Amino acid sequence: SPMILLFSWLLACGPREARIEAKLDDMNYCEEAADCVDVGGECPFGCYILVNQAEEAKADALLGRHVETCMYDCVAPTEILCEAGRCTMEGW
Repeated sequence: SPMILLFSWLLACGPREARIEAKLDDMNYCEEAADCVDVGGECPFGCYILVNQAEEAKADALLGRHVETCMYDCVAPTEILCEAGRCTMEGW
């Protein structure tokens, strides 16, 4: 039945997204705020995906292979900071 197919497709989706999320997390490191760059919002990974600027091309390529249709209503990004070796945003 179509419902079973949809359900198994959704299940298959989860681990792949978890792997992408883990890779993006590994790309988020910094020594100072200037190391950090926002590669934009990509569903379902959030409004602001922050990575080290050295990883920007890799992050873009990784996100470019992941196609998901959903919309975010994101507020304007605040100042990007480097705290405890991680890229973050003011107010997070």
